[in-house]
Amino acid sequence: MRPPETRTQRRRLLAILAISALVGLLAAAINTGRIGLFPPHVGGGDMQVAAATTHVFVDTAVPSVIHRGEYPVSALIKRAELLGRVMVSQSIVDRIARRAHVPAREIGVGARSSADVPLALSEPGSEQRASEIAGEGLPYRIEVQARPDTPVLEVYTEAPSVAGAEALGRASVAGLEEYLADVADSESLAATDRVRLRTLGPTQGAVVNGGMPGAVALVTFLVAAGLTWFGLTLLTRRRLGQPLIREPRTPGRVGDDWPHTTRLLPWTFAGFLAVLWMLPFNDIELTFQLPIDLKFDRLVLPFVVLTWAVGLLVGGRLAPRMKLTWIHAGVGAFVTVAFLSVVIGARELNRTLELEGAIKQLPLLIAYVSLFIIASTGIRATEVRAFLKYTLGLAVICAIGVLWEYRFKQNLFYEYSDTLLPGIFSVAPLDTSAVDNIGRRLVRGPAALPLEAVAMLAMALPIALVSALHASRWRDRILYGLAICILLSAAFATYRKSALLAPFSVIVTVAYFRRRELLRLAPLALVLLVLIHILAPGALGKTTTQFDPGALGVTTVSDRAADYDAVRPDMWSHLLFGRGWGSYDHFTYRILDSELLHRLLEMGVVGLIAFVGMVLSVLLSARSTIAERDPTWAPFALVGAAAAVSFLMVATLFDVLAFPHATYIFLYMAGLTAVVIGRDRMPPAPPLLQRFHGARERPSGPAPDRRRRDGASHRQERVRRS
Repeated sequence: MRPPETRTQRRRLLAILAISALVGLLAAAINTGRIGLFPPHVGGGDMQVAAATTHVFVDTAVPSVIHRGEYPVSALIKRAELLGRVMVSQSIVDRIARRAHVPAREIGVGARSSADVPLALSEPGSEQRASEIAGEGLPYRIEVQARPDTPVLEVYTEAPSVAGAEALGRASVAGLEEYLADVADSESLAATDRVRLRTLGPTQGAVVNGGMPGAVALVTFLVAAGLTWFGLTLLTRRRLGQPLIREPRTPGRVGDDWPHTTRLLPWTFAGFLAVLWMLPFNDIELTFQLPIDLKFDRLVLPFVVLTWAVGLLVGGRLAPRMKLTWIHAGVGAFVTVAFLSVVIGARELNRTLELEGAIKQLPLLIAYVSLFIIASTGIRATEVRAFLKYTLGLAVICAIGVLWEYRFKQNLFYEYSDTLLPGIFSVAPLDTSAVDNIGRRLVRGPAALPLEAVAMLAMALPIALVSALHASRWRDRILYGLAICILLSAAFATYRKSALLAPFSVIVTVAYFRRRELLRLAPLALVLLVLIHILAPGALGKTTTQFDPGALGVTTVSDRAADYDAVRPDMWSHLLFGRGWGSYDHFTYRILDSELLHRLLEMGVVGLIAFVGMVLSVLLSARSTIAERDPTWAPFALVGAAAAVSFLMVATLFDVLAFPHATYIFLYMAGLTAVVIGRDRMPPAPPLLQRFHGARERPSGPAPDRRRRDGASHRQERVRRS
């Protein structure tokens, strides 16, 4: 017979699950339109979107350009570009609507340019984007684009049904023909001088969002049910007087720690860290096609997750330690807002055919967060030092590879990946002599961009810097100082201004918490300048000169400044929760060189606060541990805090979450920080363990005379006995 307390807990759990499932089903029905609230109704909810494509050849009248010997086809290509824009003018749209028997006010239009111009000139400004947003929610849509090398117009139409989309496509061509005929008649043009539109094959249509209503229902159910379960669980714990968030207060065990362990989880975790730092996995793909796009990291990470899950099921000493901190709360809040933004904007994203892309980005977010969960629950506190040293070693090797690429124009990471990986993988080719639009070399190491390489090295810099502060031997200080020089030299070798800003944020953070200790390393700055010139000749000067007032007018700066005004329509139209996680595609809209702008547009003001709060939760949670100055845990907390600040700094400079190397590194370092914060001060360790931990505490003042102390103790003992 079960105890009464156990039966009560089980009933409470079942009630919470039942209520959560009911709320999830109701939310899914409302979001898919099966149940309406304003006005109340049941049924309907048709989310189908059909599309049709029509190919139109812009030709001369008689004879066709195909049968002419010599004719300036380039003139027809330019004419097709012009006619594409004419087709979406209001006068032509009225003709198209009349022929398709559709109200003109329900047709949205758009024309994409195919002219050979810089990408920044083709990105929509605020006025153009505001006009596009006004037509995105309409049930009918016409988009036209001219081919860049042939005089052909691609007419793309959308409607609630396949027949409606095909009829709209045919009406678009007929409406433009009617307009051209009227213009030719008014100008009294001869038949040989008129433009002829020839349709290349029939207009073909199909349903283009098949399965999306079911996906909307599933995502909505999971988010609504999960939030309800979490809220009811917190409310129940509060009523029972249980803490909402438990801080890990017990010190970690010593022994059986990585790398001196047979436990599988830390070894698989270490293997994935090697992949992060040593392989350009974002450019490594399978040579055969799969239903989903799998990069190399998404093939390796499931093995780490599976090992973590097996340990959780087996229990005992292999089980991960599920202890919550405010860092977990910050990461959880960010993930929740990301899912919620997709749920709230699902119907509009479905209308613009961007929902599938947004939903495909959610598994990537789960992959990022899974590494944080594994690090924060599966790694012991006594293993954090070893993993940070391991990270520093990988970062130094990565930096050496970047310096090699800078000096010899040879990317070793791409070359040995192509050589060592089996034949089922293909590595994208890389031009090591390529430059950007302002003439800077693209030195990237294993990263996708030089900016990402800077972010990686900047987050490893606190490990070397804090270790140099706490090293008790000059040999260790010299080694850590050399690591600092290598990391900074590699960062400057990328020729990016962030190579100065990101390390500066690390140094400022460490100086805030350890000003006096950092001053002792001041002589290292002179050595640092000399070594940077030796390791990366000319890199420091070319990087610092980019901060001159006369050099701040380059496109990399002006394009960033132009983004703030251009995204105002998107921001104001989706202020609270944004357009939806992963829905702002730079191929369609603009390239935003700021993660903060991305979060504001995709997740709204709430999402931006959640993103900044996630990063600051690492800094604020580690602050108390840093202030305690415990020689065991405080250095680790300081490393995590400085890495978080550098991640926030680079988030203002480029869309860092779009590049997995830097995001993975930040999240696993945040997980390691969550392991050590809030722990009790460790008692003084024996000399051997002190050397193992590398943090021996030396008493302040002159050392006591052991013989005098022993003599005094002997006399006191004789007096007591007498």
